[in-house]
Amino acid sequence: MVYLFVGTGQAGSALVDEVFAHEGIRIEAAPLALNSTVRDLENLSHIDDDEWIGVSETDGLVPGTQAGFEEVVTGGFGRRPRRANDVMERHGQQLVPMLENRFGEDGNVPFAFVFLGLGGGTGCGIAPHVVDAIRRYAAGDVKVIAVAVLPNTQESVHVDASEDDETVSAGRQASNAVYGLDRLEETVDGIMLVDNQRLGYEDAAEGRFAEYNEYVAGSVVDLVSGPVVERIDPGEYDEIDAPIIDIQDIVTSLSFGAGPDGEPGYGTIGRSIEMTKSLPGYFLPLIGDQQVDAAELAYLAQAKQSVDDVSFGDAKKAIGHVRAPRQYIADPEYQIEISEVRRRLNEHCSEVNLGMVPTSRNLVSCTTVYTFERTDLNRIREIEEIAETYEAA
Repeated sequence: MVYLFVGTGQAGSALVDEVFAHEGIRIEAAPLALNSTVRDLENLSHIDDDEWIGVSETDGLVPGTQAGFEEVVTGGFGRRPRRANDVMERHGQQLVPMLENRFGEDGNVPFAFVFLGLGGGTGCGIAPHVVDAIRRYAAGDVKVIAVAVLPNTQESVHVDASEDDETVSAGRQASNAVYGLDRLEETVDGIMLVDNQRLGYEDAAEGRFAEYNEYVAGSVVDLVSGPVVERIDPGEYDEIDAPIIDIQDIVTSLSFGAGPDGEPGYGTIGRSIEMTKSLPGYFLPLIGDQQVDAAELAYLAQAKQSVDDVSFGDAKKAIGHVRAPRQYIADPEYQIEISEVRRRLNEHCSEVNLGMVPTSRNLVSCTTVYTFERTDLNRIREIEEIAETYEAA
């Protein structure tokens, strides 16, 4: 049994690469990166070439270890997702045997994350086909969550479209995003959104993308990694007054309904961290432990949500996950008031799922996800309006 973390396109693959920078994640998860530009794949630090699949207009899907890979996976799609979609319409059937070759023919994949950027071409165009292939490979018995990056629609972007440089308007990026979301809704169980416009208000935003990817990846890892990754026996922690979050809890919190009538919800994710040791505590044992304010931890996780302009009162569901060292679970002197995290979540919605897991790290993290219906997110409405104006011009 393995969980799949699949990156599609430049943005999606970069996020998966950052996920696998976390020690221990490969215990229960495996990466895969699909992209149409070899240069972007070569920039990955934690995903090897036997975990690459190239997307080529001339050769279809190409394994990363195939001789001449760099000669056929060269172009990219110039932020034209429909071109990428056309390639997958012709060649997408190649992906299932590639999954079988990589992960075994039994299709024992109960859960998958598919990461993509919505403003560009490759990820936005191929992601639904990738989801369909994962479902065929797993014989349908798989839950799939998309992690989708919204474009910054405040300004146009300059891109290298393989043969010549061009400027892509904010309107076209918005149109791509709507196209991508409409198609994702038909294939996935839930959608977690990351908004690049959160960086648009900062100076030197281009230099912050790596940091932002690290933040998003850390949030995902904290949410999905439990005692297996930490190599900890939860049975030793009878004092935990919240259950351990599992994958099904995440899926339930990010979707509405079940079965054929179910619909994906739209989640925003946030994470706050507080170190549990002062500087002297890292050098001298048994000193330096610091109190952690659970209410402040939950507040910061909410304030750092991954989507711009969120009205939390519109949230329909929420999930929270706290990771903390043993003494912050069991020792009355340092014990975190987990009820304060629940209270913060319950301020906005009644359906709340909360978990807590021990960690061997000297920090406490609080990761929260608020789930909305698409029509309740101001940011998506803004993107839809920009796309409509662009398409009418």
